Amino acid sequence: MVVIRHKESGDQLYEHPGDTVAGGQLAYLVLLAADLRSADLRGADLRGTDLCQADLRGAVLDGADMRGADLTLANLAEASFQGADLSDARLQAVSLEESGDARTSFQKADLTRVNLKNSNLAGSHFEDSEMRRIDLTHTNLSGCSFVGANLTEANLNFSSLRRADLSYAMLVSVFLADVDLRDASLRHAELGGAVLSGALLAGADLTHAHLSRTIFAQCEDLHRATGLDSLEYLSPSSIDVETLRRCAGELPREFLEGAGLTPSQLEGLLAANRAQHETV
Repeated sequence: MVVIRHKESGDQLYEHPGDTVAGGQLAYLVLLAADLRSADLRGADLRGTDLCQADLRGAVLDGADMRGADLTLANLAEASFQGADLSDARLQAVSLEESGDARTSFQKADLTRVNLKNSNLAGSHFEDSEMRRIDLTHTNLSGCSFVGANLTEANLNFSSLRRADLSYAMLVSVFLADVDLRDASLRHAELGGAVLSGALLAGADLTHAHLSRTIFAQCEDLHRATGLDSLEYLSPSSIDVETLRRCAGELPREFLEGAGLTPSQLEGLLAANRAQHETV
């Protein structure tokens, strides 16, 4: 049998028959602060299970059913959730005690409507994951890979995505207020309806990204992004006056035209920008 103990006191929390908990029926158990370091929980039924403050460092939960589970304040560093179903689970404030990258694996996992806010997930992998309406506000996502992930209607406000790879990601109607996207890759990303307000974009690669009713507001370093002359437009986007005042003189004409500015608006804007610089 396998005994699951409290990570600090060593008290027994649960006794599982058999030699492994892989594929085990652990739904709706209370495993608060459980010591599950390097545990093999592949394919386990963990629906609704209380794993708050659990130590899951290095644990393998590939293919596990974790719908509605609560992992608040758990440590998920180096853990693997590949192909797991975490829809509607709560994972807020995870891996905060890690001083470096968490490097958690969520490839091809279902993270629909998951709460992951206020967490440290730096260096983690989300390739091809389903992440619709996920809450990733105030989260360290620097260096993460979201290649091919579906982040439709995700909330990424106030998070760090510095050096993240969002190539080919679905970012439809995503919220990106005060987000750090410096040196991130958004190559071929779908940005239809996305709201970038106060986003840091210096060094971000937008080569062949798709824009459609995309909003750029107070993006003062937009002109320092790359690939702006290769964007693809399905419908006009919106750029606020503050962004244009700061960047228009250095933004590619192709971008300004594709974003919806008419020739007369464009000429007037560029003339005003030249006059402003000459005055300065």
